[in-house]
Amino acid sequence: MNPQEKKAVRHPNLSPTMDMVAKKIFHQERLTADFVRSVLKLPVKSVEILEGTQIQLEEYDHLGFYTAVDVRAQLDDGTQIIIEVQVTKQRAFINRLMAYIANQIASNLKRNKQDKATHTLYSEMNPVYCIAILEQDYFADGRAFRTISLRDDETGEPLLSDFKDSRSRPPMAFAFLELSKYNRDKVADYNLQKWFEFFRNQPFDIPTDPVIKEAEELLDQTRWTKEERQMFDEKRRQQDHYEATMAQIYYEHELAIQEEREKGLKLGVQQLVLAMLKNGASPQTIAQLTDIPEEKVKEIAERADMSQAEIG
Repeated sequence: MNPQEKKAVRHPNLSPTMDMVAKKIFHQERLTADFVRSVLKLPVKSVEILEGTQIQLEEYDHLGFYTAVDVRAQLDDGTQIIIEVQVTKQRAFINRLMAYIANQIASNLKRNKQDKATHTLYSEMNPVYCIAILEQDYFADGRAFRTISLRDDETGEPLLSDFKDSRSRPPMAFAFLELSKYNRDKVADYNLQKWFEFFRNQPFDIPTDPVIKEAEELLDQTRWTKEERQMFDEKRRQQDHYEATMAQIYYEHELAIQEEREKGLKLGVQQLVLAMLKNGASPQTIAQLTDIPEEKVKEIAERADMSQAEIG
């Protein structure tokens, strides 16, 4: 396919990675359970979608600082899952995921502390894992999927801890799905393939199972309520405004860089000419060696107030 040719999409007017749409999908417990099971390979029996979709960092409230996630879910064994969809590349994205997990752990401890003795508090903890769906490339290699957890640097053994149900589990873990890198031949697991293909919003290359068919039905706007359609239209306008603003910022940034580059080149030429003149080179010689017109060399010298004797 021609690189300039626009890729076909299943849903031209929306994307599964849009904030409102992703929340609509992941607020279906059956779909979220299947997604977590497919990505983290956990024996998920059931999922509870926790109320609220924002994790508030209270100590920064006076600055208007908060972290917003798409979905927080709790598995039947108490493990908590944060699902984040990222459509633009951010340099501090990993730091943000760490903030999500740290704040969730702190919130859990604070909640448990209200009715638990301090010495039993830590035994009541549950792990918190994070799944990130990324539209833009983040990692340098070509892998579309990776999981990252705490491991021994020498042996590679995972760090496990006993949690509330006494089963040893990793205390934290991250999973990343980079949609733009997806290649069916390099992702062997069907359950991963189906979610990659669903979220990238291109025609399916593999058969869809009942879970993905149910997720696809949620994208059918003819089945949405009037309120959902109005909310989507408003979100779409906000997104279009944001993208237009970011495009303008990028254009102005690139323009500023180009202007500074041209100023730098001009300054560099002037410095080169003046240095050669001071070292005894004539304007004619400089013109021959640098392809700078002789008249331009003389003009630079005159602006620098060099005497006729100095410029030969």
